[in-house]
Amino acid sequence: MHTDPSTTLEAEAEIAVADPHPLIDRLLRHMEEHEFVVSRSKSGGAVQFLAGETLIQIRSRGLLMRATAIHEAGLAYMKGVMASHIIEFAEGERPQIVWTGHGADARVFPNFREMTVTGVENITPHMRRVTLAGDELASFATGGLHLRLLVPPEGVTEPEWPVPGKDGLAIWPAADKRPSVRTYTIRQIDAAAGSLVVDFVLHEDHGPVPSVGSRWAMRARPGDIVGIRGPIGRPVPAAEWYLLAGDEAALPVIARMLETLPTEARGVALIEIADASERQQIAHRTAIELRWLFRNGAEPGTTTQLADAVCAIAMPPAGTDICAFAGVEANAFKSIRHHWREVLKLDKKDVLSSIYWRKGIAEGD
Repeated sequence: MHTDPSTTLEAEAEIAVADPHPLIDRLLRHMEEHEFVVSRSKSGGAVQFLAGETLIQIRSRGLLMRATAIHEAGLAYMKGVMASHIIEFAEGERPQIVWTGHGADARVFPNFREMTVTGVENITPHMRRVTLAGDELASFATGGLHLRLLVPPEGVTEPEWPVPGKDGLAIWPAADKRPSVRTYTIRQIDAAAGSLVVDFVLHEDHGPVPSVGSRWAMRARPGDIVGIRGPIGRPVPAAEWYLLAGDEAALPVIARMLETLPTEARGVALIEIADASERQQIAHRTAIELRWLFRNGAEPGTTTQLADAVCAIAMPPAGTDICAFAGVEANAFKSIRHHWREVLKLDKKDVLSSIYWRKGIAEGD
């Protein structure tokens, strides 16, 4: 795989649309709302990604997209993201998108790997750890902290995987072979050994609706096959002071931060769990204070204690370089985002906040 940062890979697509101006405006506003760095010009604009940049410009017969990246996986990701949003926001007939340039004839996504389960263990009553083995995992060790898990239908022993289309989007197998796709954190990774670890919250008797991933983890056995794509998500920015908040769904990513951030990192980490039995060992190596919050019988997503705790944290002095992270249920997300944006007026670049789940709804529904 091409990963030479001194060489730029390039792809472009000319797209016929009747009125490109509102389409480009809507796309750029959407990317800004999702905390991408966006620039604008009279003829269009640009979106910054971790691996490169995508330019989008008005042309006489529509618009032109040009993506440049330092590696194949990043280019494939950018092509897919931009094409999916053009299709989503275009009015009327679905626009035809055909990418030319690097990767145009690819038969496999460069950021896809087929993985084999090598180990399964319960690390707490409702957290199961699955170890996966595969080849060429170096690109998964840097950049984003998450991956897309592709789970074959139950009973399928010879999985079929999506392949890239001319528009950069996935062409999926038939419905009876189509894998389900869910997002998880790379809890640990040893690229040299070809191994990575994913932790799954088990929801069989409480909390959120059981997800495809949770059900798969409950029956996973060594030798089972799954697919992964990634990494995805923004990497954790360097900062002097961190505020990390999440429930069980975000526990793996917070734990990974505490184990990998510089030892001099300061701040507070708040993790809400069911009770003391769900507290797990973390090889915590930073100066960040870790606080566990227990629901003690309350169902996930039914209390405000995590959001209240976040809002009660005393922030460091003005001028301190901070990073505020939250991976929480939808209602808690609204409260925390309002506090950070409207009360504390935190800069967008300093905030990583996401809805990790919605009460009563499984991911993908």
